Amino acid sequence: MKKNKELNFTSIIKGKSNKAIVALHGWQGNKDSFLPLAKNSLFKDFDWFLLEGPYMVGSDPKRRTWSYEKEPNVFEYKEPKKLIYNFFKNKIFNNYDSKNIYVVGFSLGALVCYEFICTMEEPLGGIFPISGFSREKIKLNENQKNTPIIIGHGLQDEVVIPEKSIEAYEILKKQNAKVDIVTYNGGHRIPNVMINEILNRINYTKSKKKD
Repeated sequence: MKKNKELNFTSIIKGKSNKAIVALHGWQGNKDSFLPLAKNSLFKDFDWFLLEGPYMVGSDPKRRTWSYEKEPNVFEYKEPKKLIYNFFKNKIFNNYDSKNIYVVGFSLGALVCYEFICTMEEPLGGIFPISGFSREKIKLNENQKNTPIIIGHGLQDEVVIPEKSIEAYEILKKQNAKVDIVTYNGGHRIPNVMINEILNRINYTKSKKKD
């Protein structure tokens, strides 16, 4: 499996912002998947980093994924975890306070949130896994215990059933995570109700920091 030595990404820098959102696309997506959301004027006060999975799906360079099957039912985890952490270390934590970083993951990107972002030692401002699932047990780092984790899932999602998010919620709750789950009418997508939820939660976190 051919992979990149480092992650490709698109950055949208708003000028003097000290806050950033890191976006993780779903299976067969790419770094452009979150571009419409990143350009939404509601998020004008945030820098954006749109990451791209290091592995191609088939032979199409625009269809990307975060892991690959090494053998039946065995997926590669170490390589992508190293690439993702190196990105955060070199591009994010060197330029922003970790508590001003918010991570949004959709579908397979939500799996990355559960199985890697939640394990990071640097406390984050918020984690938003949407329409996702987890293959392995989620291991929340002690330093993320106060990080808001807001799970979103459409009740009519037939690609990843909402029960998968409920399972993740229950696993995190047992680890005393600061986790909530938001369900809404809709399928496998990010609707306006979830976009508003992300914005409201981020702004609430910002206001708490000022108090």
